[in-house]
Amino acid sequence: MNWYAIYTYSGFEKRVKRDIEHRASIEGLRDQLGEVVVPEEKVVEIKDGKRKESSRNFMPGYVFIRMEKNEELFKTIQEINGVSQFVGATPDKPSPLSDQEVRNILGLIEDKKDKPKPEIKFRVGDQVKVIEGPFANFIGTVEQIDHDRARLRVSVSIFGRATPVDLAVLEVDKA
Repeated sequence: MNWYAIYTYSGFEKRVKRDIEHRASIEGLRDQLGEVVVPEEKVVEIKDGKRKESSRNFMPGYVFIRMEKNEELFKTIQEINGVSQFVGATPDKPSPLSDQEVRNILGLIEDKKDKPKPEIKFRVGDQVKVIEGPFANFIGTVEQIDHDRARLRVSVSIFGRATPVDLAVLEVDKA
């Protein structure tokens, strides 16, 4: 079996995965279909003052499939609503991904699976309220955003003087 990537309409990835598995089962092609993978990561956000964990597709528009090279299965997949085409394909012959590409993609998916990433919904200049830690209930202005570490530099007023404070994204909420 080889890995293939397909282009889907953005937002249709989970539906396409479900439909591929369903159609393969109905048409007796399930044994030629290995895995169908939607690259997702866990995201933590604060809504209404509560921590909420959800999943988000970090490669929108792509679904990865491990399957045998089979014309009938290729045709079945291309007919599914939401599928644009196979990646790197000529109209009649999809090409498999290289082993290196597969290792990179599966490695990314595995890395992001267990580590929830805080969703950063703030911009420089936004007013925020600190909800945790020693500066709880202080109001400040976002001065800097570190997306890699999910941290914010917030200017809060302490004793009437603006002081920059380094905070985790989950320690603040919109003011």
